Amino acid sequence: MNSVLTSLKHQLHKIVDLIPDKNDVLYFDYPLHLNVGDLLIYAGTEQFFRDYQIHVRLRRCFQAFDIDEVKKYVNPNTTILCHGGGNFGDLYPALQQMREALVQTFPHNRIIVLPQTAFFSNDGAMKKAAAIFAQHKHCYLFARDLPTFNLMQNFSQHVQLCPDMAHQLYGVLPVREEMQRSAVKNNKVLYFLRKDIEASHIEKNIQAQLHSDEIVKDWEDILTTKDIKIEKYYSKLAKLANKLHFTWLKNKINEQWYQYANAVITRCYTEFLRYDVVVTSRLHGHIFSCLLGIPNQVCDNSYGKNSGYYNQWTKEIDYSERYEN
Repeated sequence: MNSVLTSLKHQLHKIVDLIPDKNDVLYFDYPLHLNVGDLLIYAGTEQFFRDYQIHVRLRRCFQAFDIDEVKKYVNPNTTILCHGGGNFGDLYPALQQMREALVQTFPHNRIIVLPQTAFFSNDGAMKKAAAIFAQHKHCYLFARDLPTFNLMQNFSQHVQLCPDMAHQLYGVLPVREEMQRSAVKNNKVLYFLRKDIEASHIEKNIQAQLHSDEIVKDWEDILTTKDIKIEKYYSKLAKLANKLHFTWLKNKINEQWYQYANAVITRCYTEFLRYDVVVTSRLHGHIFSCLLGIPNQVCDNSYGKNSGYYNQWTKEIDYSERYEN
């Protein structure tokens, strides 16, 4: 076992200490979409619930979120958990508004935002959101990096640094052993680079230097047309269930999507383990490689998320390093 990764997993215990009643927990914004990084966080969070015997009474994705339904499940001692990730801020306003609705509607309940990276492109939007959160006296925010920790000081008096929830999967996922890493000779490299709104000139610069036979992928290249159809089906079904107030159907979607998410993760780690080295601008391309024991190099995204995480948590892993041109 890698001592750094074991330590990162153990650090997630600090979240457990903030849950007064482990039998009275609600969990919102689990990812019913095909961002595999978010699915890894999701799987890690569900593993966290199992490992610490936390009973979640209600799970809702964004598509099935209804604040009036939530009111029926909230008791004075209920703890509300918000999914972690990198969507805290104004790049994903709908998700931020969902968290704000919870903060405003339940001012006396403990609300925990699981480890996030925060980014606001607009200072006015940041101050507006901070004013909403700051009114809540029992809101606990976990930051995945130091810039986020500093920014979140504007939002709450209860801010802590914490690694990503995907680290709870360490010891659950298959791991390439140290002897296998040292025996690498083919040096088959996967360039795992962003293609979405967080991509920057960095990805273009890397690809410009590669030979035509070198392999460049993103999550979307591992996913299939079938995956996209299934995601659209469940997303539409969740919206319909929400519109019709079918609680039983929402719960069924929770169960089935979680099973499908795990199948996608299995396919992804099978793909990653085909390579000897991963060079990535995806934060979870980096975290995933670390969890799987694959030597990897991490380069930044458009706003410094990856370097912040690497410097805070993973730079001591002996088979991981910063990418240098």
